[in-house]
Amino acid sequence: MNEATRDTKVKTTIQKAALRGATSLTAFALLCGTAHAQDAAPQTAEETAADDSNVIVVTGSLLRRTDAETASPVTVISADNFEQRGINTAAEALQRLSANGSGTISEGWNNGNNFAAGANAVSLRGLTVQNTLTIFDGMRMAMYPVADDGHRNFVDLNSIPDAVIDRIEVVKDGASSTYGADAVAGVINVITKKQVQGVHANLSNGISDHGDGSEQRIDVTVGHGDLETDGFNVYVSGMYRKNEEIYARNRGYPFNTGYLGGICNDAGSCLNTPTRWYTFGVNPNGTLGGSTIPLAPIVGRGDENGVFRDDEGDLLLGADGNPVSRYQLLNPDCAAFNSTPTTLPASASGGGLYGPNVCSADLKDLYATIRPETKRYGFAGRATVKLGEKAEAFVSVDWTKTSTYAQLSPAAFPNSTPPPSSASWSQVVLPVYVCSDGTATFSNGINVSSGCNAANGTLNPNNPFASEGLTAVLRGRYDKPQTVETGARSMRVQAGVNGTFGSDDEWAYTLGATASEVQLTRTSRNYLIPQRLADLIATGEYNFAQPWLNSQEVRDYVAPVNRKVSTSKLWQVEGTIQRALFELPGGSLQVAVGASYRKESLDDQSANPANDADPYDRYFTINAVGAAGSRNVKSAFYDISAPIIDQVELSASGRYDSYSSGQKNFSPKFGVKIKPIEQLLLRGTWSKGFRIPSFNEAYGLPTTGYTSFSIDCEEYVAYCASHNNNNYVTAAYSLGRTGTGNPELDPEKSTSYTLGAVFEPMRNVSFTVDYFRTKIKGIIGGVSADEQNAALDAYLTTGNTNAVEGVTIRPLDADPAFPGALANPGFIEYSYTNGDSQVVEGIDFGANVSYDFGPVTWTSSLDASYLIKYEMIRANGSVERYDGSLSPCDYTSCSGSPKWRGSWQNTFTMGKVSLTGTAYYTHGYDLWSVDYSGTGCGTGDNAVNYPDGSAVKCKVGAQWNFDISANVQVSDNFSIYANILNAFAIKPKFDPMAAYSIFNYNPAWGQANMVGRYFRLGAKVDF
Repeated sequence: MNEATRDTKVKTTIQKAALRGATSLTAFALLCGTAHAQDAAPQTAEETAADDSNVIVVTGSLLRRTDAETASPVTVISADNFEQRGINTAAEALQRLSANGSGTISEGWNNGNNFAAGANAVSLRGLTVQNTLTIFDGMRMAMYPVADDGHRNFVDLNSIPDAVIDRIEVVKDGASSTYGADAVAGVINVITKKQVQGVHANLSNGISDHGDGSEQRIDVTVGHGDLETDGFNVYVSGMYRKNEEIYARNRGYPFNTGYLGGICNDAGSCLNTPTRWYTFGVNPNGTLGGSTIPLAPIVGRGDENGVFRDDEGDLLLGADGNPVSRYQLLNPDCAAFNSTPTTLPASASGGGLYGPNVCSADLKDLYATIRPETKRYGFAGRATVKLGEKAEAFVSVDWTKTSTYAQLSPAAFPNSTPPPSSASWSQVVLPVYVCSDGTATFSNGINVSSGCNAANGTLNPNNPFASEGLTAVLRGRYDKPQTVETGARSMRVQAGVNGTFGSDDEWAYTLGATASEVQLTRTSRNYLIPQRLADLIATGEYNFAQPWLNSQEVRDYVAPVNRKVSTSKLWQVEGTIQRALFELPGGSLQVAVGASYRKESLDDQSANPANDADPYDRYFTINAVGAAGSRNVKSAFYDISAPIIDQVELSASGRYDSYSSGQKNFSPKFGVKIKPIEQLLLRGTWSKGFRIPSFNEAYGLPTTGYTSFSIDCEEYVAYCASHNNNNYVTAAYSLGRTGTGNPELDPEKSTSYTLGAVFEPMRNVSFTVDYFRTKIKGIIGGVSADEQNAALDAYLTTGNTNAVEGVTIRPLDADPAFPGALANPGFIEYSYTNGDSQVVEGIDFGANVSYDFGPVTWTSSLDASYLIKYEMIRANGSVERYDGSLSPCDYTSCSGSPKWRGSWQNTFTMGKVSLTGTAYYTHGYDLWSVDYSGTGCGTGDNAVNYPDGSAVKCKVGAQWNFDISANVQVSDNFSIYANILNAFAIKPKFDPMAAYSIFNYNPAWGQANMVGRYFRLGAKVDF
C-alpha cells in the first residue's frame, strides 16, 4: 500500500470510528489545524465513497450532519497541530488560544498558591474559568476539588492523558441550550482517539537555555483491530512527563530579586523595596526597605508585657525621641541564616528601633520558584466493537496523576492572622524564666508565659536579657521555607452505544454513561501553629539562636505536616434520539431530543478549621478554603435543524435543567446560516444561558484572601494621630477579605449573540470574522470596591463595623503602644450575593491558507481576538470598564484584560521535512485597576509608585514570542523533531502591579517568556 492510499484509509477509519464510537455529542473528523470547524476542507470523492455513512456530530449540536458548518463559531485544534507547533499538552494548546482571556489559570500561577495550585484551566472571553465548560468526549468530568480564589469551580485540563487526545473542539458561543450550566462563554470538548492500530511511541527531552527546567516525556500507545474489517478495536496507552522547577534566582533583574532599587525614573527617584521578598533592605533614598522580619532573629529589651513602655504606659523614648531600647541580633552569624551582614544608616533605623547591625536577605533569590516541579503519569484504554451493521458500542477508561512541588519564603513570627479569626500574634515575647511545665496564653496579641519563676524555672537561654529581669521581644522567621506539594488523581470511565434503526435507518440514537472522580492531596510543610510555638517558648525547648539544632520532634510539633485530601465526584447518563421529520426545499427537517441525569458532589474540608476556643491553635497563612455538598440534575433538551431553502438553514435548541438544590432554568438558542453564494457563508446565533452557583459559593466555609493595604494618614488624620502616626498605622499590611457561602443564591443568567461570516474565495483559502456579545446578570460575588471602601471609611472615621449592609469590618488586635485607640481593620467579611452585571463583546478573526509551490507546500493559520468592551455594571448603577486595563482584579488576580490576543502559524513542508514558525501576541494594557479604586495612572489600591509620587509605569507593552518546530520523517516508522520555544529569548515585560505584585511580571501572558528560550528534541516510532 502506498503512502497516499494508507493516509486515505486512516482518515476514513477515523471518521467511521468517530461516528460509531461517539456519545451523543462527540465526533468531528474533518481536521485542518486551528481552522474553524465550519471552514474544514470537504471530503474528497474517494473518502466520501469509502465512508457511506458520511455523517458527523459537531460539538455544540445534537444532530448528525452531512457537513461541518454550524451557526456557532467552532475552533478545532488537532493533535497534529500540537506537534507542528511544538506543544505537547492540551493545557498549553488551549492557553495559547486567542479566545482565552483574563482569569485563565496557567502554569505560572501554580507556585504554591492557596487555591488552585497544580491545576490548569482556560477562561474563554475573559469570563473566568467557571463560565467555560470543559467536557471530555462530549460528557462532563468531575471538577477540580479546590476552587479558584476559593469560589470558582472548574475542570482541570490535566485530567486526561495527552497521548490519547485526537483533537479539541472549542465552541466560542453560549452553549447552555445543549450542555446546560456553565457553558456561558463556550465549551471545550477534549476528544480522545476512537481507534489506534499498531505501536506508537513518543520520547522527548527539553531544557531551557539557562540550563534549568528540564523536561522528560515518554508515551506509548498500542492498539489492535480494525473496525471495518475485524469489527473491533482495542488500545491501551501509558504516559509519563516531568518538568523540573525553575527558580527565580536563575532569571535576570528584576525577576530574580526582591530588591527593586535599581528601577528609577528620570528625576532620580528609585523604587523602594517591597516587604514581600526582602528583609532589612536600604532603599536608594536611605530609608528602610523590605520586611523587618528577618531570617536572622533580632531581639529587644521589653517589660513583662513584651513592649517598651514607661510607667504611664507610653512608649519608652529617650531624649532624642527614639526608643531607649533597640533590636539587636540574637546570633550575629548572618551567614548561618543565609543572610548578609548589613549596617543600617540612621535614616534606615526605623526611628532608632533597628540596627545598626542587622542581617539582610533576598528571599526571592533564596527561595522563590517561578515554575513548580510537575510530574504527570497515567494510562488510558478503549475498546470499541461493532454490533451488527447498525450499531457500535465502546467503553473507555483513563487514570492520571499530576503532582507539583513549589516553595515560598520561610514563615515569619509573628505572622499574618489565621483566617477568619480576628486573633493575631502581633508580638513574640521570650520570657525571663522557662520551666518544663510552662504554659503559654495570649493577651492582646502577645504570648504570655505563666507558671515559670525563679523558684521552679531557669533563666531563658534564648533571652539575652533574662539576667536583667527583662523579657526579649523577638522578630524572626522559621529556618526552612514553606513548601506546597499537590497530587491530583483523576479517574474516568465512559461507555456508550449508538446506531440506527427503522426500515430505512431513519432513526438514530445514542446512549452514554460516565463516572469520574478527582482526588486532590495537598501537603503543606513548614507552616507554623502559633500556640505550639508559644508552648515551646514557655518551656525553652525551641532554639531561636541556633534553630538548626532543633530536633525533628520539635519541628514536627511546631510545624506539623498539613495534609488535606479533597474529593469531587460525578456520574452522568444521557440519551438522544434523532429523526428527519419531513422534507423542506433545502433538505430534511432534522429533530433530536434527549434527556440526562447526573449527580455531582464535593468534599473539600478546610485544612485550617476554625477553633473558637483557641484561635491560636491553627496554622498561620494556610487558608480555610472548604466546601461540601452534593446535588443532582435532571435535564431534557432538543435540537432542530430546518434547511428552509438551499441557501438558508435555521436552527433551534433548548434545554431545561432542574437542580435538587432548588434552581431551575430553561436555556433556548436560535441560529441561522445563509449561503448566498458558494464562496460566502453568513451566520448568527442568539442564546440564553446560566451558571449554577458553585459549591463554594453556595456551601463554602469562610474563605479569606489577602490584599496589600495601607491607611492613608493624610485622609484619616484623626485615626493616625490616635496612634501618634506610628508604624502600626503607617506600615502596609495584609487586609483579609473573607467570603462565606450562601445556599440561597440564584443562578447567573446570560444572553449571548454572535454574527459572523466565512469567506472562501478559492479552495484552501478561507477567512472568518465573528462578532460576539455576552451579557451576564446577577453576578455572584462578594463585596465590591465601592462597598469595601465605604465600609473601611466608616470604620476609620466612626468605628462602625457594620456601616454597609452585608459587610462587617473585623478589627485586628489593638496597637500595643496605644491599646485604647481604635485597632486597624483586619478583615472585610461578607457572604456571596447576586448583584452586578457584566458585558463582554469583541470580534474574532481567522484565516487559513494552503498553497502548493511544487517542492514546498505552505500552510498558514491566523487566529486573533479583539476585545471591544469588558464592562461591569454595579448594583448601584455605576459602570466600570476593564478592557485594556489590569482589571478585573477580583476575578483575574490582576492579570488584566488585553484588547488583542492572537497567533500566526506558518508551516513549510518539503517532502519528508516540515518547518513551522508560530508567533504569539498579547496586547499591552493600562496599569491601573478600576475595580481596585484606580482612576488613572498611579492610582488605586494596588498602585506602585516611586517615592516622589510618580507612577512607575502607566502601561505595559505588548508581550509576544516566537516558536520554531521542525520534523523529519526519517522512514515510514521513525521520525525526529526539534522545538525551539521562545526562539528569540524575549523576556517578559516588567509589570510591578500584575498578580498582586508577587512576580514583577504577568504570569497569565508572560510565562513562556519567563521560562526563556527552550530546546526540545524528540523522536516518534510508529509500527
